[in-house]
Amino acid sequence: MRREKLAIGGALGAAVGASICCVGPLVAAVLGLGAFGASSFFGPARPYLLAGAVLLLAFGFYATYWRRAPDCAPGEACAPTKAHRTGTFLLWFASVLVVAFALMPYYIGFVGSALTRKTAPAALAPAADQAGQFETLTVRVEGMDCASCEIPIRAALEKTAGVQGADVSYQRGDARVTFDPRQTDAQQIKRAIDSTGYHTR
Repeated sequence: MRREKLAIGGALGAAVGASICCVGPLVAAVLGLGAFGASSFFGPARPYLLAGAVLLLAFGFYATYWRRAPDCAPGEACAPTKAHRTGTFLLWFASVLVVAFALMPYYIGFVGSALTRKTAPAALAPAADQAGQFETLTVRVEGMDCASCEIPIRAALEKTAGVQGADVSYQRGDARVTFDPRQTDAQQIKRAIDSTGYHTR
């Protein structure tokens, strides 16, 4: 039973590690923190961590359901115990959590949108055209792995003086920034993005 518990714990640990690249930026943004440098490490390691979690769960299921056990009658020492039933429940519970962590990049963006304010840069475009004083800059951003990576970048840009709006997309791999050139410039905008732990080019 001890090996099964170790397998379950290892699988959960690997799944959590694989999800840090998505959860970390969201937590940092909600708490008002700036950079989350661990994303750059855990992002590339995510496939390997998930593979490790699956292998550990596979061992847990093998040990629980397919490993040959001695024949015994109910009530004997070898019969299933309450601890065994608890371990089986934990195995299935851990499996559900690993699946949830594995699918996190597909739904974390909706969670992030619900927890943080999202700027609508399209609404600012007409004002920029009428005033003729705003400019738009598109900056390539490296290291974004899922929608939650957009949140700290957007927050950093919105705090930058002169920035009127920021449309950050991990799918495009860039940030489109509407700004007042009298108050800021491309270098300051790139420095704001770099301060979050992601890199511009």
